[in-house]
Amino acid sequence: MLKPLKRKTLAEEIIHSIRELIANGELKPGDKLPGERELAEQLCVSRACVREALRALALAGVLSIRPGDGTYLNENTSQYFSDILNTKLNFMLETNDFVQLIEARKIIESQLAKLAAKRATQEMISILEDSVIKMEKYFDDLETFIREDVKFHVTISEAAENEILFQTLSTVRELLTDVQRAVSQIEGLRPRSLKYHKKIYECVRDRKFEEAARVMDEHISDVERTLWEYLETKKC
Repeated sequence: MLKPLKRKTLAEEIIHSIRELIANGELKPGDKLPGERELAEQLCVSRACVREALRALALAGVLSIRPGDGTYLNENTSQYFSDILNTKLNFMLETNDFVQLIEARKIIESQLAKLAAKRATQEMISILEDSVIKMEKYFDDLETFIREDVKFHVTISEAAENEILFQTLSTVRELLTDVQRAVSQIEGLRPRSLKYHKKIYECVRDRKFEEAARVMDEHISDVERTLWEYLETKKC
């Protein structure tokens, strides 16, 4: 569900929250949004802020505001978010931010995988196994696949029992959220991603901590390489 907002630019934060609901599949084209009052209560902001955010999204073509009926998610939202993603990617690449974020993620996640292989409880190992099973079972269901993918990596982070690394990675992953979602849809990546997740799970289960770090590094490198190849095709 939506969470109370703490940042200064509330309208922008409301827009971000709605985008997250769309990205996570909680809001689908044609769905009716909660009313202004309900949104304001959920987000702990004024109705004026909610109204401003909804109007901005309506002007962008994401929402349709129907007087006397409510606010609905339009059918053509995918192109809107695709444009946002491409703009964000171009900016990140121009400023070298993306390269640095991927480097940070590789270093942090590899070490978290190593620590997880040393410290994971049986309960954590079972959660990892469950995520891998669901990724395989719902391979063709993109939303479920992505959700279990994220859950797997979060569980690895928690199993490592290092709060500083956990919080650092959470920040990096938040900055890469839109990028990761786009990459997950690139043809050919999901089979490899599933293969890597299985290997990482097995390394953690069998306490092969050095191998866990190596496989995680290979996994993130594969995602990075796939994204570069995708961007090159977009330039053609």
